[in-house]
Amino acid sequence: MRRSNRGYGNYRGRRTAGDILKYVAIGLAALVVVALAGLLWAQEYIVYTEDGWYLSLFREEEEPQPLPDPGEVSYTEQTPEEPEPEPAAEVMRAVQLPLSAVLDGTAEEQLAQAGANALILEVKDPEGDLVWHSQQLVADQARGNGDEEVNRALEDWNRREVYTIARVCCFRDNSAPYNRNDLALRSSGGNWRDELGLRWLSPARQEARDYLAGLCGELAGLGFDEILLECAAFPTGGNLAGLQVGDAYDPDRLSQWEEAFLEKVARALEPSGAVLSLRVDRANLEEGGGGLTPELLAEYAGRLWVEEDGDSPTLADLAAQIAPGEGTVVAVLPQLTGEERPQAAVN
Repeated sequence: MRRSNRGYGNYRGRRTAGDILKYVAIGLAALVVVALAGLLWAQEYIVYTEDGWYLSLFREEEEPQPLPDPGEVSYTEQTPEEPEPEPAAEVMRAVQLPLSAVLDGTAEEQLAQAGANALILEVKDPEGDLVWHSQQLVADQARGNGDEEVNRALEDWNRREVYTIARVCCFRDNSAPYNRNDLALRSSGGNWRDELGLRWLSPARQEARDYLAGLCGELAGLGFDEILLECAAFPTGGNLAGLQVGDAYDPDRLSQWEEAFLEKVARALEPSGAVLSLRVDRANLEEGGGGLTPELLAEYAGRLWVEEDGDSPTLADLAAQIAPGEGTVVAVLPQLTGEERPQAAVN
């Protein structure tokens, strides 16, 4: 007879120790999770002190920490400084003195008394005489050469801080044409003479140009700051119709010969840096008289010296159009010293 299983279908048997440990582990894990969650929630309520820590359910606002004491601080308000104006360029006030003032040591005192800051020395006059001893052959042939002792005196003077200008009368030269007729401007009756009765070298003669350029180079070597040329072209006064046309004078080639002369002088002065300046008149500035055209003046003249003649426009205005810029035009003024051919100049 088969046994019946009814009444025994829900039977699972007894619980073992493994099952109990499993339940314990699950419970512990749940406690750990709850504890961690509590710590995360409570971390902003935990207060740490020197005596330990405690749980505060009310959030405490942190008091701001005081900044460190910077100590004593001083403050001075500064206003922006205005830039200092540039000093105005010093005006040149030049006075001509005789060579004797340099030789006897009174030149600086005389300049101070005249309120001048520059000295003009006439080193070659219209007669063709030189105050210094030149190495140029024509100077000896013209019998107008100076003393070698003057060379040393000029070198000593030019080592000083005084701006010094050598005044050179160029082609108007009463001595050299007399002794060297081949270098002279000629007329039908011999050497041509101007309104003052003086002879002239011809700018067309290369040896005449070389002679004068050589003199300028020597003066620059003696230490002069500026070489002022007068009568530096063909004449513009006197009986010009009496000039003999030919190799020494050709009205169609005056500016060509004049340019050759100025170029040679400029090269002679270049090593020293001396300023090349020219004294000019209305005929030069308006008409390019004597071959000294405005274009040549603009190219070669570092400064233009003018003596007003009372006509309009003024020579200073005409010169400023050719050589614009501060200090490029010098007005020649009379000087009351009683010296022969005196002058004062300002720019």
